[in-house]
Amino acid sequence: MKETAKLFLKEILIVAIGAVVGVMALAATYLVPQNRMKDNAWESAILMHREGLGSFMWPTVKMTQLDGYTDGLMLNTAYTETDDGIRDILLDTRVQVGGINPMESFYEMIALENKDYSVETYGRYWHGYQILWRPLLCFFNYGEIRQINMAIQLALVFAFLYLLFSTGEKALVIPFFGMYLFLTPLSLFSSMQFSPCFYLMLLASMALVGLRAHLNDTRRNYLFLLTGILTAFFDLLTYPFVTLGIPLITYLAIDQECRENWKKSIKDIIFHTISWGIGYVGMWGAKWVAASVLTDENVIMDAVNQVKFRSGHYEKGRSFATTLWLNFDACNMKSSWAVLICLALLLLVCVIINFRRNGIQVFPVTAWILLVALYPFLWYYLTMHHSSDNSYFTWREFSICVYGILTALSVNAGLSRKNT
Repeated sequence: MKETAKLFLKEILIVAIGAVVGVMALAATYLVPQNRMKDNAWESAILMHREGLGSFMWPTVKMTQLDGYTDGLMLNTAYTETDDGIRDILLDTRVQVGGINPMESFYEMIALENKDYSVETYGRYWHGYQILWRPLLCFFNYGEIRQINMAIQLALVFAFLYLLFSTGEKALVIPFFGMYLFLTPLSLFSSMQFSPCFYLMLLASMALVGLRAHLNDTRRNYLFLLTGILTAFFDLLTYPFVTLGIPLITYLAIDQECRENWKKSIKDIIFHTISWGIGYVGMWGAKWVAASVLTDENVIMDAVNQVKFRSGHYEKGRSFATTLWLNFDACNMKSSWAVLICLALLLLVCVIINFRRNGIQVFPVTAWILLVALYPFLWYYLTMHHSSDNSYFTWREFSICVYGILTALSVNAGLSRKNT
């Protein structure tokens, strides 16, 4: 118990250090001169305005819907500066024209030179994307940044696939590829707000595979802690659980000791989940505290009220079943769910066959992987309001289910071949 308490205390200290570093990183970002960004920001605003708020890469496929609203908000926030630098850094100022959305407000201000705007704040998020957006806007517009995003994502995907082959973890290739296709790469390339969670999920998984010889239990806890911290820093509550669920499934699948020791498996699931949660919740809460202490706004109260509201548990008319249905429907691919059900039935057959050959030892690793595959349902329950209102991007949490089922199937198929 003492060692566990010591670990969690160290993790809380790391979160505090992370918050200080986060504030410093944002402050450094505002050293980028606004005038250097102006031309590319202007071109970006026009491009976003032409695309509109709810454009689709493929009009008949809901899964390819982009998020012009949030990308516009990100551009608006990254560009906007006032005379109060502390408020810009900690409250994330942006321009607002009348009652229109942040993307169109920015277009009105920079492209149409509308001077009738106010400055609003959005301080309950870190908006860490600014440390990338502001330097990039000095040299590239939104369309060019998309191309850079696509190139980096594809490079990392191929790097991870190469890593799986080179380390002998070929069994994860199909699960990863299936999950990646489910996430719809076209929309991942084209909407900046969909990218942070994908990058963090992929980098954490690569670290678990490539550095596993150097990762003992404590270091692995720190890795999940850091992933949670960075998710809170960069993400705007899109599909953050993938940065926990998919790396965790990856670890369970590649660790031989987890296959043989069910007690270690369940302990690692609990500890890694708690570590990620300390990083995510702690880092998010640290922003509220820093912004409330260093500015004249009570960000803590605003954030607490929003958490109550967005959870959906404090108002009538919200239900868990409705939230699930909206996110299922947002996938817009009945055939995919039919395939997933068939894969689940195939997994059941493999488990039965392996049980007859190997006895009870087949169940632990399969059970724990499938347990983590249920994490999206926990997320949807905790965020019913947010996940129902924003199902057009929160459906991506279901990628954990896809990856979990495919990984469990792959592990069982591997056992079958091994014992044939």
